[in-house]
Amino acid sequence: MGLVLTAIYLVGMITSAGVGRFRAGISQGGRMSILTIVRSMPWFLNQMASMLLWPAFLGTWLARGRPKTPWQAITTGDGTIMIRRKTR
Repeated sequence: MGLVLTAIYLVGMITSAGVGRFRAGISQGGRMSILTIVRSMPWFLNQMASMLLWPAFLGTWLARGRPKTPWQAITTGDGTIMIRRKTR
């Protein structure tokens, strides 16, 4: 039983990472560069928290009516990707 719960939790963590990347506008293929992570630190920390606590984040997201993400991927002049909060 513990193995099943562990497997479900790990699948949830992996899925959370994929969903976070997709919602921000990043492709699923490949690794993110260190420069992208450093330049997108607020998004990165939010992603780490949502991966570790994905059941709570999922419940909150559903309770709020599935709002759109506040994050957006932007390509800079030197070709790197940054994730910033959307400006309205």
